[in-house]
Amino acid sequence: MYKITIADVAELTEEVIKVEFASTIPQNADARSSAIGATLTIVGRVAYDADKPFMKDSTKAIAGWSMVKPDSADTYKTVSVVFDHTGLTRSYELSHAFVVSFHEQFEDQNGFFELVVRQKKDRLDGVKVE
Repeated sequence: MYKITIADVAELTEEVIKVEFASTIPQNADARSSAIGATLTIVGRVAYDADKPFMKDSTKAIAGWSMVKPDSADTYKTVSVVFDHTGLTRSYELSHAFVVSFHEQFEDQNGFFELVVRQKKDRLDGVKVE
C-alpha cells in the first residue's frame, strides 16, 4: 500500500499506518501568503518480528536523522511517498525535507512512530503531488 523513501536514510514498505500531506499558510494571513508550508506526517509500527528487522533498523536510522544539526550536509533529504490501493495512486515528493519531529512510543511489545517532515521554505518549487 505505501512505499516511503528517505534518501540515504530508510525505505519503509510495511507497517506504515497512515500518511498525511498538508499545505498550509499562517492562520492570521489576510491574503494569500508566500509563507506556504508543505508537511508530511508518517505514522507506523516499529516491528520487532525476527523476519522484519528492516523496520527496527529503519526507525533507528530515522531517529538518527532527526538529530542532525542544521548546518550538516545531511539536514535536508528527498522524501517520497507512494500510496497505491485498489486503483488509487497518489505520490508526494519533498525535495529538501527536514525533520520537524520524530516520536517513538513503546507499549509492552508494540512500538509506534510518528515522523513529521517539512519542505525547506525557499525550495517550495521542489514539492511534487501526483
